[in-house]
Amino acid sequence: MILTLDIIKKTYAPYSDAENSIAMSRYMKNQFPFLGIKKKESAPINRELFKSYALPEGEELKKLVQALFIEPEREYHYFAMRLLEKKKNGLTSADLPFVESLLLQNSWWDSIDDLSPNIVGHIIRQGHPADLDRMMAWVQSDHFWLQRAGLLHQLKFKSTMNEDLLIKMIEHLKYEKEFFIRKAIGWILREYSKTAPDFVVSYVSTAELSKLSEREALKWLKAKGEHV
Repeated sequence: MILTLDIIKKTYAPYSDAENSIAMSRYMKNQFPFLGIKKKESAPINRELFKSYALPEGEELKKLVQALFIEPEREYHYFAMRLLEKKKNGLTSADLPFVESLLLQNSWWDSIDDLSPNIVGHIIRQGHPADLDRMMAWVQSDHFWLQRAGLLHQLKFKSTMNEDLLIKMIEHLKYEKEFFIRKAIGWILREYSKTAPDFVVSYVSTAELSKLSEREALKWLKAKGEHV
């Protein structure tokens, strides 16, 4: 039997918790209602669903993911992202417009920071030059969540980081006053400092980043006792 929205909703329903729901929604600044199912509870539920049912492919996969994103409760959005991650090897450049549409639905830091490095980054690793143009277009857009997604797609690239693209993106964004952009600049530089500390220290020393971005960028190195 193929996994459907109805099966997912019926499986989740007994685990809903009104008290947890209030606390979880408050943590997310009341951006979304929650069923009240914490991650430690949803993870084994999801594993059982993935084990017990066949997963849709192609357009049927997109239809299910979209249906999940339309649901008001945030746990369904989380499940959609886990489903996409399970099927990410079947995603290509042709699917980037669909992923972009998800980034622009119910946008908040948790969905952006999940979809961008895990799904978008996976597609970009396939090496199609036009995809890099799309990432730069996201960064140059007027939508700060899309800007953040474009910047963070390389978050897990480590030694395969495209440094030229990274710097080009940061230079375009570094004067933005939006907290989530400044934080993202620091975050990706901090992650890359674990791979290329000299590069990050050198860049930060001359880039004239915001204090928030600079502090976040050097946080890991300073915690290690490095003199930066």
